[in-house]
Amino acid sequence: MERKNKNIILFPRVKERLVEEGMEALQAKRYDEALHFFHEAEQLGENSFHVALSIAVCHCELGDFLEAERRLRMLLQEHRDDIELLQMYVSILMQMQRYEQAEMVIRDALHRRHLSPSMREQLLRLLHFNQKMSKTALPLAEQDSIQQLFESDDITEHMKVIKQLENEDIAPVLSILKQYLMNESKNPITKTMILRLLTLKNVTDVVTIEKFGERMEVIPANLNEQAQTAFALHVLWQLENTLASENPSLYEVAVDIWLRYTYILYPFSPKPATCEDWIAALHFIACQFQGIPAALEKISRMYHVHAENMDFLCKKLYEVEKFSYF
Repeated sequence: MERKNKNIILFPRVKERLVEEGMEALQAKRYDEALHFFHEAEQLGENSFHVALSIAVCHCELGDFLEAERRLRMLLQEHRDDIELLQMYVSILMQMQRYEQAEMVIRDALHRRHLSPSMREQLLRLLHFNQKMSKTALPLAEQDSIQQLFESDDITEHMKVIKQLENEDIAPVLSILKQYLMNESKNPITKTMILRLLTLKNVTDVVTIEKFGERMEVIPANLNEQAQTAFALHVLWQLENTLASENPSLYEVAVDIWLRYTYILYPFSPKPATCEDWIAALHFIACQFQGIPAALEKISRMYHVHAENMDFLCKKLYEVEKFSYF
C-alpha cells in the first residue's frame, strides 16, 4: 500500500487564538492555564517578545523563579535597553537572594551612556534597595538549610522552623515561604502556620495559597481571622445549642473535629452547605469517633437536611481529618 505524505496543516490563526486565550487567562490570573496556551503557541513558532515575556511572568507567579530568571535573562540579551524588563529581572534575582548578581546587573546598566536621568534615578533606587536587602539576608548556609528542610517531608521539623521564624526577620526567606504555600504537595496544617506567621509579621505582599485543589490570593497583613471564620463560629454556637446539654462528651468531640477542620482549611471557608448540614455531619462523625451506633438517615431527619448533603460533608471532614495525624 502506498503511504501518502501527510503534511500538518494548521487552521487559520491558530497561533493568534492561542496567544489571545493565553492573554485572557493571564489577565484573569489563571497562570497554569495561560502557560499552557503560550507554550502551545511557542511550539507552533510564536516567538514574539510579549509572548516570551508573558511566559516568564507565568513562571514567576507560579513560584518557578529559576525558569523565570532563565527566560528573562535571554530576553535581556536581545533587549538590553528595556528598563522595565531589567527591573523585573533584578526583582527575580532578589527573590532568589542572589543580591550580588543583581548588583552586577544594575551597575552594568548604570555604565551605559545613553540612560535618561529618570532611568538612572530608577536604577539607583533599585541598587539602594538591593543593597539594603542583602544586609538583612540570612547567611547563605542558613538559607540553604531552610530550603532543604522545606524540601523534606518531615512535618514536625517544618513546624519547628516556622515556630523559630516567629522571632526572626523573615524577609530573606519570604520567597521560600511563598513557594511552600503554593506547593500542592505540602501539608495544609503547616501552610496555615506559615500564613499566620506572615500575618504576624505584617507581610503586605500578595501571596498565593493552595489547599485541596483550590487557590486563593491574599495579603496576610489584611487578613482578619475573625471575619474569615465567622461562619465557623456560628456553627460552634449552634452546636452548643443542640448538643452541649444533651450529650456533653459528644459535643466536645464534635467541637474538636470542627476546630481542626476549620484550622486546616484556613483561609478558605467551609462550603458549600448550610449551618444545619454541617452540624448534622459533625453529629454523625462524632458518633463514629465515639463508637456510638448512628444511622446517617436518622440524623439527617433530626436536623431536617438531605442525607446526600450530609454524606458529602462527612467525606470532606474525613478527608481533612487524616491530616491531623501526621
